[in-house]
Amino acid sequence: MSRISVIVPVYNVEDYLDWCLQSLYDQTLKDIEIVCVNDGSTDSSRKKLDEWAARDSRIVIVDKPNGGLSSARNAGIRAAGSPYVCFLDSDDRFHLDACEAIVDIFDDSGADVVTFGACCFPKEAAYPWLENALSPRDVVYDSFSLDLLFKENSRPFSWRTACRRNLLLQKEIFFDETIRFGEDQVFDFALYPRAGKTVLSSKKLYDYRVSRAGSLMDRISGDIALKMGEHVKIADRILDDWRRGGFLDTYGAQMVSFVLDFSFYDALKLPDAEFAKIADALSGVLSKYWSTEQLGALGLNNVDSKMLSAAFAPSSMGALARKKVALDHYAQLYGRRAAIHRLIEVLFH
Repeated sequence: MSRISVIVPVYNVEDYLDWCLQSLYDQTLKDIEIVCVNDGSTDSSRKKLDEWAARDSRIVIVDKPNGGLSSARNAGIRAAGSPYVCFLDSDDRFHLDACEAIVDIFDDSGADVVTFGACCFPKEAAYPWLENALSPRDVVYDSFSLDLLFKENSRPFSWRTACRRNLLLQKEIFFDETIRFGEDQVFDFALYPRAGKTVLSSKKLYDYRVSRAGSLMDRISGDIALKMGEHVKIADRILDDWRRGGFLDTYGAQMVSFVLDFSFYDALKLPDAEFAKIADALSGVLSKYWSTEQLGALGLNNVDSKMLSAAFAPSSMGALARKKVALDHYAQLYGRRAAIHRLIEVLFH
């Protein structure tokens, strides 16, 4: 049995696949399984997989009809034969010692989950938020803490998280195939609360291609209204999972605060009609999990309460007032001085 299975979803990536698979071929740890899931590719990706499999006997090819990234990853989890699994997107690459480092952390710590750092590729495409998100500190959590989701640099990218395969199977933790965007967020919120020991490592073991022309993320990221609409759907899936898992009653206030930041903060900057559309969608989602009275009893802070009121009564808050709330929210997260700098940037740049 191999020490670790690397799951590589493949869909129409003929220009990147060699770069990706070469990084696995050259790993310092040789005892690995490479599970390549061909998700109905229509270009020469499948042919390239055959060529690589002829060269490297560790490659296992799984063919399936096109179902999206989540579907491909799930097929890889089910097909994997190693005690640990990790994920490598087919336009990215592992550093040469990645598999060895991951397995060593599992062996030394007895962890269920290992989340490591990553580098931006190309380097000039990096920006502060992303570099910070890809730079976890060295820390061990012996049980679940909200800090894993809200304070540590441990999400939202599941490709830099490795797991015990038995944990995924026994707890039925899979990628949500009902959403087309943000599957990593949903996976992280399902994984961390159900894991025993989680280890974060500052080691940077992965090169992440920041943007690929034509990718879904590339198309959605530049459209705030579209992005917030997708975020509302993601929030719904996370809240539904947490209710079924029994976590929502314990962490209700924190989750409402997260949802407002994740799927509504940017919407405050939209024109009235687009803002109202996002507000209606979000209030509809929140109403599935809490009554108005229950939301009022959560003890939200002043800024979150204003955002919540705007979600349920979008016409009650004009564009200028929404921008003020957005600035207050930014100050709440990053401090008043950062908010002033942010305001200056908006006004004069």
